[in-house]
Amino acid sequence: MPVLENPLISRIRRQILRNQQYIYHLGSTYALLGLNMVVMFFLTPRLLQHLGAEAYGVWLLLFGITNYFNLSSFGFGQTFTIELIKKKDKPKDVNKLVNTLLFSLLVFAMGTFPIFVLIQFKLLGSIIHISPELMPTASKSFWIIYLVFFLNFLAQMPFNILFACHKLSLRNGIEMGRVALNFILTLWVLYRGGGLLELAIATFAITILYVIVLFIFSGRALTYQVNYRHYSRKMFRKFLRPSFHFFLLGLAMQVIILSDSILVSALQSPSMVALYTIALRIPDVSMRLIFKISDVKAPKITSLYAARDWIKLMLLHNRLFWFSTAAAGAVSLILVFFGSWIIHFWMGVDFQLNYVLLVIFSVNMLTQCILHVPAIFLQSMGMHERSSIFAMIGAPVSIGLAWWLNKSMGLEGIALAMCGTQLLVGIIVVPQFYIFLWKQVQSLKKSLTLFQLKDI
Repeated sequence: MPVLENPLISRIRRQILRNQQYIYHLGSTYALLGLNMVVMFFLTPRLLQHLGAEAYGVWLLLFGITNYFNLSSFGFGQTFTIELIKKKDKPKDVNKLVNTLLFSLLVFAMGTFPIFVLIQFKLLGSIIHISPELMPTASKSFWIIYLVFFLNFLAQMPFNILFACHKLSLRNGIEMGRVALNFILTLWVLYRGGGLLELAIATFAITILYVIVLFIFSGRALTYQVNYRHYSRKMFRKFLRPSFHFFLLGLAMQVIILSDSILVSALQSPSMVALYTIALRIPDVSMRLIFKISDVKAPKITSLYAARDWIKLMLLHNRLFWFSTAAAGAVSLILVFFGSWIIHFWMGVDFQLNYVLLVIFSVNMLTQCILHVPAIFLQSMGMHERSSIFAMIGAPVSIGLAWWLNKSMGLEGIALAMCGTQLLVGIIVVPQFYIFLWKQVQSLKKSLTLFQLKDI
C-alpha cells in the first residue's frame, strides 16, 4: 500500500517546482552577494591598514569618479535589455539590437576620454585634495582604472544578453569567479607589499579575463554576429527617447547615491572617505541583497506588461513588496541595535565608528527597499520618464543640501542630504505605478488590494 505524503510537504514541493527558476536565480544572486560580503569583510580592514586612510580613500575615490563615466551609455543598456526580451526569437532583430548597442557603447566610451584627460591633468589634486607625495601613484593608477572602466563598459552588451536570456545564474557564476580571483590577487599584492598601482594592475588583468568569458558565454546563450553592417541607425534613433530618460535617471541616482566619496573628499578630506564608507557599507550591502528579491523578476515584469496581464502583474508586485518590506524591517532593526558591535568585530575595537551615520544609513536602507519594488516595475515596464525628471530635479538639491548641511553637521549632514533626497524623490515618483495599475485592474472589473498575494 503506497504511503501518502503529508499535504503540507506536498504543497511545499509543488511551490518549489513551480518557482524553481526563480529560486535558482535568487539563490545564485545571494551566493554572489554573499561572496562579495565575505571578500569585503576580509579585505576592507587589510586594505585600510596596509594603504593607510588617505590612500584607501583615494582608491575608493578613483573608482567613484569612473563610475560617473558609466553614465555615457545614455541608458542604452536598459532599453536594449527590454527590447531583447521581446525579440530574442527573431535572429535578424537580435543582430540589429546587439550591434547597435555594442558600436554605440564603443563610441560613447571613446567620448569619455577628453573628460578623463581633463580630470587627470586639471582636477585631480586641485579640487580633490590629494597629498603631493601620493599624487604620482594616484595619477598612474587612475589611467589603469580608466581602462578597467572602458572594458566593463563594452561588457554591458554580453552582460545584458545573459540576463535577457534568463541566464542569470550563469552570469552570477561568472561574477563569482571574478570576485574570487580579485580576492586572491589582491591578497597576493598586499602580501608582496604592493600599493595603489599594483592593485590597479591586478584589477585590470582580471577585468580582461572577465570580459572575454562574458563574450564567450553570451555567444552560447544567444546566436548573434558582431558586424558593423548589422548596425541600425533607425534602431539607434528608436532607442534615443527611452534611453535618454534611463540616462537622466541614472545620472540623478549617481549624483544622489554615489557621489558621497567625491563630496566627502572635497568638503572634508580623502581620509574621511574611509570613515564614511565603512559606516555605509553594511547597510548598503544589506539593501542590495534585498533589492535582488525583485530585481531578478525584471524579465518577468516586462513579459507580463507586454502581455497586458494586469492581475498577475499586481499579484507579483504584492508578493515582492511584502517580502522585501519584512526583510528590510528586520535587517534595519538588527543594524540599529547591533550594528556597532558588527562593525567593531569587522574593523577592530579601535575603529572610530560614527554611530549616527550608521543609523541614518540603516533607516535609509529600509525606506529604499520599500520604494525599490514599485520603482523596478516602472523601469521594467518602460514607464521611467517621470521618474527621471524628478530624479534630475533632486540631484542638484542633494548636492546643495550636502554642501549646506556639511557646514553645521559635517559627515552626518552629507549623509542626511543624500538619504533625504532619495526618500523625497521616491515618495513623489512611485504613486505613478499604483495609479496606472489600479486603473488597469479596474478596467477588468476586478478588485485587488495591496494585501492580496494570489488570485482567488
